[in-house]
Amino acid sequence: MAITREQVIEALKKVNDPELNKSLVDLGMVKDIEIAGPHVRVTIALTMAGCPLKDKIKSDVKEALSAIPGIGEVRVVLTTMTSAERAKLFGQEPSEMEGMKGVKNVIAVASGKGGVGKSTVAVNLAAALAKKGYKVGILDADMHGPDIPIMLGIKDRPVGSRGMLFPLEKYGIKMMSTGTLAGDGTPIVWRGPLVNKAIKEFLGHVAWGDLDYLIVDLPPGTGDAPLTVATTIPIRGVIIVTTPQKVALSDVRRNVGLFLEHKIPILGIVENMSYLKVPGSDEVMDIFGSGGGEKIAKAFKLPLLAKIPIDPQIRQGGDEGRPVALEEGEASKAFYELADKVIAEVEKKNSQNNNK
Repeated sequence: MAITREQVIEALKKVNDPELNKSLVDLGMVKDIEIAGPHVRVTIALTMAGCPLKDKIKSDVKEALSAIPGIGEVRVVLTTMTSAERAKLFGQEPSEMEGMKGVKNVIAVASGKGGVGKSTVAVNLAAALAKKGYKVGILDADMHGPDIPIMLGIKDRPVGSRGMLFPLEKYGIKMMSTGTLAGDGTPIVWRGPLVNKAIKEFLGHVAWGDLDYLIVDLPPGTGDAPLTVATTIPIRGVIIVTTPQKVALSDVRRNVGLFLEHKIPILGIVENMSYLKVPGSDEVMDIFGSGGGEKIAKAFKLPLLAKIPIDPQIRQGGDEGRPVALEEGEASKAFYELADKVIAEVEKKNSQNNNK
């Protein structure tokens, strides 16, 4: 006997949204039902693209439908409600940038290519600012390689309410990342439009609260994510991370060009993996060459904000989920000097804007 639409709806009435504690059917989240003999395909519209409970909703729907006598294959497709549908459900849809209202300064950390330690710089800058007493958040906008949760030692998943996600917090840093939504080891496949949509939701539909600084860790290169951030919100400034070798310069030039083209101010250049101090001596080794950061800074008349050394403590801190900026040592000192220069550059730009 073929499965009927009525059987499917009756089964779905027993599935509640974990957050709203109401039936998916009553909430209008069941958008489409396709039946082919014993096989059923159901489309469920989530309240937000990054819903942290999407896996539970999907498994609950499959479990409910599997109880129908004679059921065959069950497929559950997840989509997202429109703004109008959310407004109807919640009474009033949060404005597109609702979560950003209390954020004073947005600092983006970018790089021309991967492997230069951009996320390491972003995390340790955030940690240094938090240690100095500032209210700090970090958004992991690197959708294809979300490493920030690992670097902060965060394994929990965020929760949401009424169309807003609540960031997780550790070491005084509020954090949001796709890495906490997907789960450890889960492959994350994002296409262009979805990247744009997810970043906008993470910016505007996350309850950041009052922040002095929101650090945005961008993916490397000049693709969708950097452009979305650059054109969606007023960025106070961008930090470009590079390494000393000359081969990195052409990638950095393109990265700098992207932000200059969109009239996004660049705070300066950070040269990561700048040098290695030989243990037990004052000797310094230029493992990856020298002068790359200084050369690009001079070429574009930008400040060289910091030269971060090669230090096993930095790697260890990232692996163990405790940023090296929270410890003592030469590497930690370099990140605090970076924080001081970032604060000075931001205050200078804020002063210039106030005098216009």
